[in-house]
Amino acid sequence: WCPPERNFLKEFYTDAKGQEWTNATGWIDEFNNHCEWHGVECNEEDKVIKLMLGNGGLSGRISDVISSLTSIETLDLHDNDLKGSIPSGIGKLVNLSSFIVSYNVITGSIPDGFGNLSNLQLLHIHGNRLRGTVPHLASKGQHYSSFISDCGSPSVFDSPLDCPSCTMCCNSQSECD
Repeated sequence: WCPPERNFLKEFYTDAKGQEWTNATGWIDEFNNHCEWHGVECNEEDKVIKLMLGNGGLSGRISDVISSLTSIETLDLHDNDLKGSIPSGIGKLVNLSSFIVSYNVITGSIPDGFGNLSNLQLLHIHGNRLRGTVPHLASKGQHYSSFISDCGSPSVFDSPLDCPSCTMCCNSQSECD
């Protein structure tokens, strides 16, 4: 029997070109529990709660299967070479408190479902090529939130990303305020 989350992670690994990662210890090894794979942290029920693969040589794209990791609280994929768009199903991850994909090559617009992420406290999406509007983000009773995007000027686009909830805006020269 193979836990569904293990299969979801294997698909993520394939889509993010796992064979090229700087550290893929344990990944897709048939004898290792997926909770022992590098960058994966699980709860007591073996559900993934953290995927921490920042600065790990990931490329390819963020697989749509990420939205199947329904217990995930932290998704940190910063400083990689991920392309494509943010998966539209990301708004289904109601436990997500940290979404960090800064400094990749992600394009497109922010999925509408972001407005459903009421537990979100950290949103770092700067250093990409996103456009449009970030839906209103309301952290649910938290005293601290950090919402950073490329909403400053000058922008690589005619107009910068619109992010009324952002606590910091960065521009195309990597200056943030």
